[in-house]
Order: sequence, then C-alpha cells, then structure tokens
Amino acid sequence: MPRLLITLLAVVLAAPAALAEVTLPSVFGDHMVLQRDQEVRVWGKAKPGEQVIVTFAGVQNQAKADKKGDWSVKLPAHPASAKGQTLTIQGKNTIEIKDVLVGEVWVASGQSNMQWNVSNSLNAKEEIAGSANDQIRMWTAAQSVKTKPAFDVNGSWAVASPKTTGGFSAVAYFYARHLQQELGVPVGILHSSWGGTPVEAWTSRDKLSQIDWAKPILDRYDAAIKAYPKAKRDYDKAYKRWEQTRNGPKNTGVTSGYAKPDFDDSKWKTMALPQQWEKAGLNIDGVVWFRKTIDLPAGWEGQTLKLSLGPIDDGDTTYVNATQVGQTAASNRGGWERPRNYNVHNSLVKKGKLTLAVRVVDLSGEGGIWGKPEQLTLSRADGKGEAMSLAGDWKYHLAHELNAKNRPTPRPGALFGPDHPHSPAGLFNGMINPIVPYTIKGAIWYQGESNASRAEQYYKLFPGMIDDWRKRWGQGEFPFLFVQLANYRQPTDKVVDTDWAHLRSAQLRTLRRTNNTGMAVTIDIGEANDIHPRNKQDVGIRLALWALGDTYGKKNLVKSGPLFQGHLPKAVGGKNSIEVSFIMAGGGLSVRGDGPLQGFTIAGKDGKFVVAQAEIIKEQDNAPFKVRVWSDKVKVPFAVRYAWEDNPTEASLINEEGLPASPFRTDDFKGPTDGRR
Repeated sequence: MPRLLITLLAVVLAAPAALAEVTLPSVFGDHMVLQRDQEVRVWGKAKPGEQVIVTFAGVQNQAKADKKGDWSVKLPAHPASAKGQTLTIQGKNTIEIKDVLVGEVWVASGQSNMQWNVSNSLNAKEEIAGSANDQIRMWTAAQSVKTKPAFDVNGSWAVASPKTTGGFSAVAYFYARHLQQELGVPVGILHSSWGGTPVEAWTSRDKLSQIDWAKPILDRYDAAIKAYPKAKRDYDKAYKRWEQTRNGPKNTGVTSGYAKPDFDDSKWKTMALPQQWEKAGLNIDGVVWFRKTIDLPAGWEGQTLKLSLGPIDDGDTTYVNATQVGQTAASNRGGWERPRNYNVHNSLVKKGKLTLAVRVVDLSGEGGIWGKPEQLTLSRADGKGEAMSLAGDWKYHLAHELNAKNRPTPRPGALFGPDHPHSPAGLFNGMINPIVPYTIKGAIWYQGESNASRAEQYYKLFPGMIDDWRKRWGQGEFPFLFVQLANYRQPTDKVVDTDWAHLRSAQLRTLRRTNNTGMAVTIDIGEANDIHPRNKQDVGIRLALWALGDTYGKKNLVKSGPLFQGHLPKAVGGKNSIEVSFIMAGGGLSVRGDGPLQGFTIAGKDGKFVVAQAEIIKEQDNAPFKVRVWSDKVKVPFAVRYAWEDNPTEASLINEEGLPASPFRTDDFKGPTDGRR
C-alpha cells in the first residue's frame, strides 16, 4: 500500500478518538484556586453522549455530554485548603490538574490601570523580591476580540514568586495579597483586562440592546460592519503607504551605522536624560539618535538583561550592540507615555562594554526620552544585583528634521470593526464569556478613562454591565468593587467643569444605586503627567477594605473615605451657607495636611460656581460628620461641589483613618458630558 494512502487511513481512523477526547477551557489548569464554601462548577467539551466523571478531594460527580458536546458538573462546597490537591476529569481520556487550592476567587477586569503590572509599579524591585507566596495565584487571559461568545480563551495560572509576580496585574496582586494576609486563606485571581477599552466592549450584545443609551453605540458598530469590506481594502492600502514612509530618508541613521559599537560619535553633542529635548534647546520634530556606552558590572556577562528607558515621545527603535531589542511605533496610540522595557538577550551581553543606541521619532509637539531618572535603568532580568542607572549624559545627533514638505504619511488609525477592542461586546465575547461559569466570590474593576467623554451614558452602561455579569454567572448579586478615577492632568486654580469629574460622579451614583458594590477613592494617589499612577498598592488595599468590611464581615473596619449623604441650607451668624453631611466618616472628619479645608465650590441657582470656604462642624458629644460651606460671593447658595476637576490636588477632606472623601455634587446642572454621545 502506498505510504500516502497509509498516512491518510491512519488520520481517518484516529479522527473519532480525537473527537472523543474530553477537553477543558484554559481557566482549569495546574495551580488553580477553587472557591471555598460554595458549589464549584467544572465544564468542558466531549463527544456527544460521552460520560464524564469529575473527582476532587475524595468527592466525585458525573455528567453526560449533550448533543453539542457540552458537559458541566457541580462539586459540593469545600472548606479552604492551602494543601495542593488533584482535580481529575475522566472520559475516554483522563486529565489531571495538579496543585489545586481552595480559597477565595475574584475576577479582575478593566482597562490599562488594571492591566498595569507589578514590574512598572511603585517600589517594583522590592515588591517582586518579597512576593513569594504559594497561596496567591493569578490566571491571566490573553487579549482576544470575538464577534460571538467564545468557549475558551488562552490563559494560564501562575503562583506568586519573584519569577512571576512582575507580570501580574498590580491592582489585582496587591488586592489579593491584602486579602490573603487578612483572611489567612488562598486567593486566586482571574485577570482579564485590556488597556484603553470602553465599558461597552465588556458587556454582552444582548444586554446592550436592552439599554436605550447604548443604541448609538450599536448603530455605529452595525454601520461599520456593513461598510467593513471596502473600509478594510482602503485601510490596507493606507497602511502599506505608511509602512513605506514611516522610517523617513535613509540618512536618518538606520543604514548609517549609528547603532554600531565602533561608530565614532565624538562629534555628536551631549544631552542630559531624561528630559524632553525642547527643554535642552532642540526645538524640532523629527528623528534624533541617542547613544551611550557603558561598562558592564562584573558577573553580568552572559546574563539576560532588562533595559528600561521610561516613556519616549513619540516612538523609538532601540539597539544594543547594533542589534534591535525593541521598537514602539511613533504613531502607536498612547505610545508617547508608555514606559519602554526591553529584554536584552544574553548572547549580546559580553564582557566589557555595551553600546546602547535609541532612534527617537517625534511627529509633533514635544519629543524625547522624557520620564523620571529612576525609570532609566539597566538590570539583570533575574533581579539579582543592583540596577545600573542610565540617567545622565547621552550623546545625541539630529538625523532628520520634519517640515511641511517631508513629513511621513500618517499611520492610519486602527480600523473599527469586528477585530477592534472597542467593538461592543467584543471583549465580553472573547475574554469574559469563557470564564463566566467559574465559581467566584466577586469582581474588582478599574476602568472609566475611555468613557470619560460620555459620563451620563456611562452611568447607564456601567450598572448594566454589572447586572449582565451577575445574571450570566448565576450567583446572585455577588460583590462588585471598582476604582473611582484617580487624579490626572495639570491642576488648575480655576473653577472648571470637566469630563473626569462627571465620570467620577457617574461612578459614585453607581455605588449608591447598585446593590453590593464598593468604590475605592483614589484622587490622592494619581499623577498629573501619567494616566497610570504607579501607586497600585493603595488601590489594591482600598478595594480590599470594601471586601473585608462588606463581603467578609470584618468588624471595626473603616472601608472608605467620607461619602456625600445629603445637604441643607443653613443660616449661621447672618450668613447663608450649606451644611453637607457624610457617611463613612469613621472616627470623624478631618483635614489632610496643616492648612484649611479646601476643595469645595458653591453656586446659587444660576449655576455659577465659585471657590468656597468650608469648615468641619464640631457637634457636641458626636463625631464631626458635617461640613459647612459658604462664600461671600454667593448670597443665596443652592449647590455645592467637591473635588470637581481632573486633578483636585487641593481637595483635603479625609476621615480620621486618612482615607480621602469622594468627589461629589449636590446639583444636576448640565455639564459637558451630560448629553448622549
């Protein structure tokens, strides 16, 4: 018999056996954590009619695959256990999942501030070095957009250790760490997030179709799908044109040897980094090369290294000893503020000197390697030894200046359509639906930046998403804890009405009107120049306070800073004012710092707000839970706002436990984001 025929026959005979194999979604894997004290769901695929037996901790249950090959079983509740056990699934084949713990399981989702990892957070080196804890595990989903609900998504479990924790979601890790410390049981996180994404991407199509305010979103998407074939052809042509022009002329150094260790840069000028090059007197848009040659510390040769350059405005191509180790396109969305972290393969790390060369492309505005000195480092990837600072003098050369005639073709923006991460329901289908049946305790969420321009719509969409998840999980109104947007952008001394203030208000309204939710206030930990505050430790802890107080019933615990409760007009000493009352005041209201209470504005019925004076009311025999607000410029006050700006750095109301008060407003005056968009 011919060899080809034998091979084909073998494939045909093997096919039924392959189809009969029991399979599981990736959320079931070695080192996983099962939810304690609740029935646990296990599901997968098999040949229709196949009997599947699931065994864990001496308990067994079974199910038969339906006509579509789907099967699901429930295992009885088990108490917490830090001892690794084996979960066995048996059909025609047998799957053994090892080192399974039982504890608390939470979903962690959202956009980039949830995706942000430990290695880029505050005190990363120390946090990673001390992170070994086999009772903290995290499953991380690969980023995936789908037009229909998916059965599975790539993902894997990892145990917290210095080798793995750097890649963990920082908010989720610090949340899990605090819970584990306080509860003394294993904690597992199902992490599924994607930077820059809106809330509608994480909500099912069925739910969105029930929300009136989502109709413009769905209409836009449906129109884009209808036009997609032609739009895709046009996009491909535009992208090809961009690729042909994006590197500029050859004299920009790509083929000029600027990255070679033996290149003579003695005639190049010197610039102290980090800084935007305009501050060094280089007022151009274009291509600038930076070079620095360093002596390798003893013991580094042959080691894989981590090269950190901080954010680069706009794009970069980075070389080590003339070998490219990383690149971020100048027109990548948000690329100008994204810290660069590139691995240097051990084959490039030889005894002696190492030449670093960075080709920076700036298309508009300010440009350069502009972060903080502590962000420019070279270190061993294994974390051993001290990191080498790269801050200081670098050689630089202006290779190409852009003008009106020689600017490259702009890179076309990502094409909106079925593969776009902003597509409504796209991330729910690809990254949430595959884990929906998994038994959990609750969810934590950090998102809102991408919806800030449509806050009123967000107020409808966000509670809708929470309701959607709860109904699909079928576990009732499980705890849903979220982060209110941190302070961001430059502070102002003007009375303003901003998108971010309205989005925070929508989040506060969600807290008030959606059962079993909690909100971590973070207006005191943000950074004016970075939408990603590095202090993810406090974010995780503040989320955990809500869980410990509400979900786990810890007594004598203040879970939040002051939250607005109500307001009343009050005449005191012949002056009209408004008294504002608060809940979550803990041991009483207080002021951060040594100055007066600040952050309040006040208005009459005309809606014209002015900076107000404010004082905490000292009530006899009671902790102070009220603030009096007034201004000589407003004779008949009608409304009060607090911390109502993008970056309310002067807002100083806290409770005695040091937790900040949430921004709020008492009015319903129409603002810039109150309309449907």
